[in-house]
Amino acid sequence: MNRSLSLLVALCLSSSCNSTKNHEATKADASPDSSIPADSHFVFTDGLSVDARPPGDVDLGTAGTFAILAGSEITNTGPTVITGDVGISPGSAITGFPPGVVMDGTVHSADAIAAQAKADLNTAYNNAATHSGSPVVTTGDLAGLTLTPGLYVSDTSLELSAGDLTLDGEGDPSSVWVFQMATTFIAFSGRKVVLINGARDTNVFWQVGSSTVIGTYAEVAGNFLTQTSISAQTGALISGRLLTQTGAVTLDTNNVVRTIPVIIF
Repeated sequence: MNRSLSLLVALCLSSSCNSTKNHEATKADASPDSSIPADSHFVFTDGLSVDARPPGDVDLGTAGTFAILAGSEITNTGPTVITGDVGISPGSAITGFPPGVVMDGTVHSADAIAAQAKADLNTAYNNAATHSGSPVVTTGDLAGLTLTPGLYVSDTSLELSAGDLTLDGEGDPSSVWVFQMATTFIAFSGRKVVLINGARDTNVFWQVGSSTVIGTYAEVAGNFLTQTSISAQTGALISGRLLTQTGAVTLDTNNVVRTIPVIIF
């Protein structure tokens, strides 16, 4: 994340306007676990924010308030910290909280709010899967690549195995990336999605045709819209959202921070 970028969020609730403060923070800021590396790419927003989706992105609807959204069950092991709502529908099983902690969010189990979020997720998934533009056909390992904003399409799977992926916003904080893949996404242990030059995790969308696996101590960024299951293995860090249509979300000592769209001046 470009730490020289100055973020300012303004929300006018009446004739007296109160500005909210934005800042970039390390993962240590979001978790009491001081062992989390300090070189993170997380962006946090204090207080209220203005929902200003950039043009060309994927509208998440009410699913956007969720850091975790599942279809069948949510299971957690260890002191996972989730910032944002946690929900499940039509299933209702949520286990492992505590020791897991939900911050700045509410847990919704098979209620009307979760059901609406799942309906909006289905719409967003279909939007991402049919996203228009000038697609760049890609497949296999994204390691070592630096990708500018755009639509990236694979008729099989995508992965990060031999190195890290860099997303370059080219100085435009409204830049959008959409990754479409027919089957799986796997981030192998310790791999990272690195954001530079104004790239923002809230504007990255991964449309995954089957399952997502985020390996041990991997750091990934973006909104994972997954058809079936999502597994975040021990120590994995997610700046974005883990949203699955039909299957389970499995967590293990993770930090999941739901990023919020903001107006950037």
